[in-house]
Amino acid sequence: MTGIKTGTLDWTGDNPFIYLKTDPAQEWSSLSLYFRIASSAYGSGQAILVLDNPYEEGNDDDTRLLITNNKPLAEYLVRDFVRYFGLFRKAMALDKLKIIDDGVFHTVNRFPDIVAETVESGSAGVKVEMQWHQMEQQAICVDLPQSQTQTQKHEMMCVFHPAQSARVLINGVPLQGSTIERDFNGTRAQSASLANSETWVRVA
Repeated sequence: MTGIKTGTLDWTGDNPFIYLKTDPAQEWSSLSLYFRIASSAYGSGQAILVLDNPYEEGNDDDTRLLITNNKPLAEYLVRDFVRYFGLFRKAMALDKLKIIDDGVFHTVNRFPDIVAETVESGSAGVKVEMQWHQMEQQAICVDLPQSQTQTQKHEMMCVFHPAQSARVLINGVPLQGSTIERDFNGTRAQSASLANSETWVRVA
């Protein structure tokens, strides 16, 4: 029957992103992801990943955080997915992640004006907030075959709503940089977007 996909569901949920540059002609100054996983082999859970200066060795002032409420799930997402995502493949910062597993998450959703995902860790004394502003209401819906996905092992379906601007705050201090316009799934959009109902199915 057409329209029916068979295979193993690795995970489904939301995976919005914010990619910032301090200079449009230079490399990305930070890469940040939020995961809200509804179902996976590792259960459900949430995680925020922030890589400051992702392509450099970095120093103690750089933020390289993975904050979660399900550590096995978060480690799986980084190991089996994030490391295959195009902008993350050469990110040396992934090898220097500080993993924090007592994250408490909070969502503000006033779509299309603002969506914010926040996590706080009592043990680390850190609060991370990702904000997306002025989302495009015209959705970009994708259904990618295995040959076009980042892992080359899965089919991927997702609904994107690019934001006009976005920022990431660490304890109230925004990371440097701003979004830039780039090619995105056959159109042009800023380098920050909601990514809802994202589903990765391993092809049988």
